Amino acid sequence: MGRLIATVAVTASLLMGLAGCGGDPDQKLLSEGARAARDAASEVSTARLAAQSLLDHRLWSQPATQLVSESEQALGTVATTFDAQQPETEKSRHTYDQISAALSTAETGVTDLRIALKNNDLATVARQLGELEKTAAQLDQLGELAR
Repeated sequence: MGRLIATVAVTASLLMGLAGCGGDPDQKLLSEGARAARDAASEVSTARLAAQSLLDHRLWSQPATQLVSESEQALGTVATTFDAQQPETEKSRHTYDQISAALSTAETGVTDLRIALKNNDLATVARQLGELEKTAAQLDQLGELAR
């Protein structure tokens, strides 16, 4: 009897594993996009925190710029990884376009922030914080799509 239960359990595990291999292409892209959006939101938040800390005189310019540069590089990796996805359906294409646009906006915003920090243009840094706050909110929303 114990052997029969073990056999049934192993068979059920194998079937569930095989069923997950193919998967729904729309759901797969949505999951990858949501993960990319969450990762990007984290990097945008890190860049915002560094810049805000500089404006609040809690961080010097060089470390703030370094943190923003690292976030910029990480965002590039996230975007490149997501852009390698291949949407298979019209629905997937819509998801792909939506997330790619948000990732691109995040990259541009963090790059603009880094440039402003390097130029010690604190007025632009302050403006970029507002823009990045909107970008982070959009990324947070996209990050919840697959949940």
